[in-house]
Amino acid sequence: MSIIIAVTYNHNEELRALQNRFEEQLCEYKEEMNRIMEEQRISNEAEFERLSRLHQIQCENLDSKVAESEKLIERLIRNKKNLEATLSKDTNEKVAELSKEISSLNTALEMKSAETRELRHQNAKLQLKIEEIPPKDIEIRKLKHRIHELKILVDHKTTTEKVLTSKYEELQRSARSHAEMSASMLKENDLLRYKLEEMESSTSEGEHNYGNILETPRFELMVLFHFILTISLFHLGKKDWHDRLRLFILAQSHFLEVVRRSTDDDVLNRSVISVYLEQGRSRSVKSNADTIYAPEGTFVGQFIK
Repeated sequence: MSIIIAVTYNHNEELRALQNRFEEQLCEYKEEMNRIMEEQRISNEAEFERLSRLHQIQCENLDSKVAESEKLIERLIRNKKNLEATLSKDTNEKVAELSKEISSLNTALEMKSAETRELRHQNAKLQLKIEEIPPKDIEIRKLKHRIHELKILVDHKTTTEKVLTSKYEELQRSARSHAEMSASMLKENDLLRYKLEEMESSTSEGEHNYGNILETPRFELMVLFHFILTISLFHLGKKDWHDRLRLFILAQSHFLEVVRRSTDDDVLNRSVISVYLEQGRSRSVKSNADTIYAPEGTFVGQFIK
């Protein structure tokens, strides 16, 4: 019993420690996930604001540069037209200078066009970065769903632990009940064996009554019934153990009462007593000493085969 109590106490301590550690880990995990989500949300909001401001600035710059480029193109076109109109009037040197100027203006125009294309390319990249924001929101929702699933898993584990604890306590109660019933049965067997040995010792004073005792069918049937019931009980499976054990205890008590009633008038036959004692001691073959619980006290003696 002390071992069961110690095991129960250690098991409860381990369960409490495991539950406390699990709750601490769960709290830490929740705090860590909340902190990560908050940091991710703040980071996403800051990144979104930064990208929005940058995109707005870039759009404004591009619009201004496009307007300037368009104005420059218009001015260059006008200059080109003016120069083309005056080509016929200018000398060859003037034509050469104008050609160089036109070439330089064309180069500037190509540079501005390249710059415009680069700005448009940057604008497209910014648009792609802006499109990456919704997937981040989807990832955040997935993380929230994962947290919800983990909470459900934690609740399931907690419920399972409670069910296992309840089953463990029920098994402990069943074990204690079996131990008490086994102890009661052993005490009854020892008391019965003590009474039988006492009656066997009394045969030396009443050997002249053996013939009458052997002819008593009721006593022979009683001994045979108790012997068969004892053998069948110890060869049973676990299915009807409780019912058969209660039946055995009731039959044993009835048998003791009948023996006590018969001791005033009858003496047991020595051969029947020897057979019953041999079968009653079969559980103690590996032991040299036996303890007998009797109303007069507790006796420790040796079995004689």
